[in-house]
Amino acid sequence: MRIKAALAVGLAGAALATFGAAGTANANNLVKLYYNSNYQGNWVTFDTNIPNFAGYYFIDGQPVKNNAASAFNYGTTTATIYFNSNYAGASDRLSPGTGQSRLAHTYNENASLRFG
Repeated sequence: MRIKAALAVGLAGAALATFGAAGTANANNLVKLYYNSNYQGNWVTFDTNIPNFAGYYFIDGQPVKNNAASAFNYGTTTATIYFNSNYAGASDRLSPGTGQSRLAHTYNENASLRFG
């Protein structure tokens, strides 16, 4: 019985590490933004629409807004990263299970994210 309890606690901890502390994970929506190209460096995950990246930070404390270089969509819903806040301007669209090792239109100029 103790082994099952320890396993459950370990799995819960792994889920929090994967999805972050931003709230309940949504398997349909899960995008990871990376500070560097080729999915390298600091990262942050999102599972909901973000109209403005101001106030969001990579794991090292670096601001997300205008600092993402690559992204991967781990979810099952299409995700779009926008150049401007409120889902406007040039964008990079990520189909489920795909990524861009170097964002084409929002490289270090990302301000919002929308799923769907």
